Amino acid sequence: VVAALVLFPPTEAQAAAATGVEVPDLIGRTSGDAERSLAELGLALAEATELPHPDAAPGEIIAQDPLPGQHLRPGAGVRVAVSSGPPRVRVPDVVGFPLERARELLQRLGLEVASVERQSDAPTGRVIGIAPQPGTEQRLPSTVTLVVSVGQPVVDDPTVPDTTTVDPSAIDLLEPTDTTPPPPERPFDEDEASGGDDRAETFPYDVSRAYGHRSDVR
Repeated sequence: VVAALVLFPPTEAQAAAATGVEVPDLIGRTSGDAERSLAELGLALAEATELPHPDAAPGEIIAQDPLPGQHLRPGAGVRVAVSSGPPRVRVPDVVGFPLERARELLQRLGLEVASVERQSDAPTGRVIGIAPQPGTEQRLPSTVTLVVSVGQPVVDDPTVPDTTTVDPSAIDLLEPTDTTPPPPERPFDEDEASGGDDRAETFPYDVSRAYGHRSDVR
């Protein structure tokens, strides 16, 4: 037997059959490329399953079984997982939910949330609209915008007096009607006031009640 092996060494195919075929690294390749590489080694592409992946392009192999470097018997198959692109989620219907509850549900699905405010008959803080529409399939990452109620608009009540309006008649009372400045006052002149006479003015004064007799005081 030893002499036969020396005289007739095994071929490459026979050696592969005896030790098994080493599985190549298929990560990053397309399914078609992987199938051709496996066929050259005497292996087959057994199964390809699509899985979402945030970075890998659709059709790119992201996993394989067996792993690279392991051995298979000739003709055995290699299973692979192929990227279907970024993951997708369906937008849920959160209309009528409180804003914080709706935000929490959307973020759990991997969606980013923005919000705008609108006046409506709905209670303040309730979601009254969503974009994209509920049921829409979105790739992640993606943003959903919520329309949130701020309540009804404020309407003036005609039965309530307007305290911010000032009565024009009240303004007239506060403002002077004659804006002409008065003439300057003349300085007081004692001589002019007494008629130019230094004599004291004579006037009768009845002191009889005080002193018991009548007299004229000058």
